[in-house]
Amino acid sequence: MKEAYEKFQAEHPDFKVLKYANDVRDVQILDGWGMEVGYSEATFKMFAKDNPVVVPRTPGMRVLKKQGDGSWKFAVVGLK
Repeated sequence: MKEAYEKFQAEHPDFKVLKYANDVRDVQILDGWGMEVGYSEATFKMFAKDNPVVVPRTPGMRVLKKQGDGSWKFAVVGLK
């Protein structure tokens, strides 16, 4: 992932997130796994001179796994 992120930054140095909102509607936790269900929406620009790109309110689900140190990491991120 680090290499992919660095490549993206090199190819899109002006990329900017203008808005990101995550509306979690349900959280369930069982045996070290967590699930969030809700909606996300975002607005971003790929290049400084571009018009903003709007990603409308979209339903989605994220699955997290509890780590040995007690933190949580995403295991699956999905959109409907």
